[in-house]
Amino acid sequence: MTEKDVVERLEEIVGKKNVQADKIGLTSYGYDATLLSGVGMATVFPLSTEHVVKLVKLANEAGFTLIPRGAGTNLSGGTIPDGRCVTVNFSRMKKILDIDTENFVAVVEPGLVNFDLQAELEKKGFYYPPDPASYKATTLGGNLAECSGGPRCFKYGVTRDYILGLEVVLPDGKVIQTGGRNFNSEPGYDLTRILVGSEGTLALLTKIFLRILPLPAAKKTMLAIYNQVEDASQTVSDIVAAGIVPTTLEMMDNLLINTAEDATGAGLPRDAGALLIIEIDGHPEDMDEQVETIAGICKKARVREFKMARTAAEVDQLWLARRVVIGSVARRRPSYSLQDITVPRSMFPNMVSGILQIAKERNLEVGILAHAGDGNMHPLVLFDQRIEEEVERVHLAEKDICALALELGGTLSGEHGIGLLKKKYLTLEFSPVAMACFAKIKNSFDPRHLLNPGKIMNL
Repeated sequence: MTEKDVVERLEEIVGKKNVQADKIGLTSYGYDATLLSGVGMATVFPLSTEHVVKLVKLANEAGFTLIPRGAGTNLSGGTIPDGRCVTVNFSRMKKILDIDTENFVAVVEPGLVNFDLQAELEKKGFYYPPDPASYKATTLGGNLAECSGGPRCFKYGVTRDYILGLEVVLPDGKVIQTGGRNFNSEPGYDLTRILVGSEGTLALLTKIFLRILPLPAAKKTMLAIYNQVEDASQTVSDIVAAGIVPTTLEMMDNLLINTAEDATGAGLPRDAGALLIIEIDGHPEDMDEQVETIAGICKKARVREFKMARTAAEVDQLWLARRVVIGSVARRRPSYSLQDITVPRSMFPNMVSGILQIAKERNLEVGILAHAGDGNMHPLVLFDQRIEEEVERVHLAEKDICALALELGGTLSGEHGIGLLKKKYLTLEFSPVAMACFAKIKNSFDPRHLLNPGKIMNL
């Protein structure tokens, strides 16, 4: 079947307006939030599970692969097309199918934007805890594919902790449901957990059963400002050691404070070495005692200034600065490499000092951003991709950072996934036996390697 024939069949399945095969369309959906890009045969926008089933059957018949995609905000190259493939863009499957506040469950389609769900839940006094920094753009299907976290993950956990069940289309076109509205684990093998974080390599999501929670009765937001990034990182370790579990515990270093301030004018202190955004929630009567304890820990770690956000506008400004910080580095250098390593919380200060040493040794500018409470760090290595020698040093720094995280008992990815970018490092973390198990799982679900081939590992 020729590419022209494939496009015509796609148009028969979903309608001409839901297929893009021109040069502009292919380019538009050929990249993600990395520097990688590729070109396939077409991008198709299914509107229903039935559409997805027909697309999978056509792919089997015509011999092309399928690349699932949401908003394209992923940071691992997980949605890059390559060659004889069709990108399946779920952004038009974005319905909220049910919000069941009695049972704390929401049922949604995979293309629904995280923020849009949050807005609807808030009207009913509920929320969905996983909140990636890109939550105003990123889709819930994409969050699930990468097992995203977000600022609230320290207290509330990551995406896998809120997925009750799934409806998926398997690579042979059959539809199954795993789990559902029940909070208890499903009997037999936990297929839901296997699919969460599988980066679109095992099945195509068409429906998601999410756990939702009532909005907390009260919350307090604090800003701790430090002269040295090392003092901020020590505070993180000390808060965890004290058994305190804030809702969020976010860190930004001086470089990122300044780029975020350039972008937002939020009033961040440009001369600070680092800052922590600390938020707690719960019962109103518990708030003051928690604030007092956290303030004391910050003081012991030589905090320069500790203050409370007094109004909703102040809170919004702080979080705006945090959520735009990654994009804001474009004001400094035209390119960046964003890592996603995670280390045990007690090793957080060691990882921070190690990153600073790597930056010095490789003569690179690195900004440190972190979901500090759970040890998930996003060092941004800034560079200019037009300078070949600099790009080589960036790749060396990437490997250094990953190797250090593993040396400290950590992992290669906390929430961004492996995709194309990190699969070359996966054997540093996992033994040959474990890698063989991964391959067996992939081959069991997808023996023809129809879905997102070449991602996570080479088979």
